[in-house]
Amino acid sequence: MSPLTKQINVALVHLGCARNLIDSENILGHLGSGGYALTGDVEQADVAILNTCSFIGPARDESEAAINDLLEAKRSRNLRGVIVAGCLPEKFRDEVVSKFPDVDAFLGLSDYSNVARIVEDVLKGRKVNELSGGRAPQGQGEFLRLLQTPRSYAYLRPSHGCDHNCAFCIIPKIRGKQSSKPIDAVIEETRLLVEKGVCEINLVAEDTTGYGKDLGRGAARLPDLVEAMAQVDGLKWLRVMYAYPNNFPWRLTEVMNQYDNVLPYLDIPTQHIATPVLKRMSRGGTGESVRRIMTRLRDEVPNIALRTTVLVGHPGEGRAEFEELLGWMKEFRFERLGAFTFSPEANTPSGNDTDRCSQEEALDRYAELMELQAEIHADFQQSLVGKTTTVLIDDTTGDTAIGRTWADAPEVDGVVKIDDPQHNLSTGAMVEATIISADGYDLRAELSDS
Repeated sequence: MSPLTKQINVALVHLGCARNLIDSENILGHLGSGGYALTGDVEQADVAILNTCSFIGPARDESEAAINDLLEAKRSRNLRGVIVAGCLPEKFRDEVVSKFPDVDAFLGLSDYSNVARIVEDVLKGRKVNELSGGRAPQGQGEFLRLLQTPRSYAYLRPSHGCDHNCAFCIIPKIRGKQSSKPIDAVIEETRLLVEKGVCEINLVAEDTTGYGKDLGRGAARLPDLVEAMAQVDGLKWLRVMYAYPNNFPWRLTEVMNQYDNVLPYLDIPTQHIATPVLKRMSRGGTGESVRRIMTRLRDEVPNIALRTTVLVGHPGEGRAEFEELLGWMKEFRFERLGAFTFSPEANTPSGNDTDRCSQEEALDRYAELMELQAEIHADFQQSLVGKTTTVLIDDTTGDTAIGRTWADAPEVDGVVKIDDPQHNLSTGAMVEATIISADGYDLRAELSDS
């Protein structure tokens, strides 16, 4: 690398989901290996890289606002270059290039192996017009990440892309078809993360349960992968996120029951329960099949905590369908749940469908649904009071340690707060704690005497 890079500070601004965070960690890893100094402060940076999200309209709005902020910093301060990477330029390249001509480089989705060279080009005053920052990311291990999570946990992506064609979603148009990593590459990534001191690995993909189906007959599938990962020495917790309900690989429940470090937790977005809405969403199932799958999961994995995501206001959802969704929530009582309102996306089947409620009504339904879920969540939290459970510590703030139980995925679920006036606890510690109260979405606990 040129001496030009030796005293150069690069800041990365991250937006979006956990899968996007892995991309950010890849960018940082390649920058660090290329000799750049990394800073979390744009004001101290010579070059800023924005890793964007464009899943729905509000995410694109946030990305564009962040671009404007960085360009303003370039105009008014010492920032010499702005690079925009990720989902936004991958899918909407012509639009953003035209809208933001002062951006110095746009990078689509890749392994970002060329990002250090691109920063150098930008510093030399060159406009970089290539879409890629390296090879296509599909089907390869990611070994040069600079983790941005606490030492307690990390994310691991077993595959890229998605073969589903949900009517409301543009992710397959952004990230392409399903492409699974070889199982050996995933296991090697797991070993490297554990060697760095990571206690918990969270599997994240566009469709985690589709892992391996693109690798041909006889290839490892998700249950095989999870079983192999569970046997990596030193891995304390393994959590599966972003499962897809249809064609569920049922041997996974056997693996979850067999290995203590495979948590009885599953994030499985169902999106809705009313069959007409599911059909309009092109989800490939019915309300009855969703009920059957979720009930079977509860039956086969004792004490499982199930997280789902639902979409309200989608075309075809009238008041009756929404009431059916509320009734399902009251009946099944998901331990964890997230929701979002429909965003009409261009070039998707649902995007031009006008058979939908107003945005105002969708927001009202969202508020009603989340009010119900708050009650369900509170009941589950209260059921934990008095019980002793393992807590993984993510952070220590003042006299309080912040951790999570098996039922809490990082960033999206609640936390456990433990008084620690002596500062005995540290990030990555796994302790036995007794839950003493529910504190809104979170829990309070004290260390167990045992």
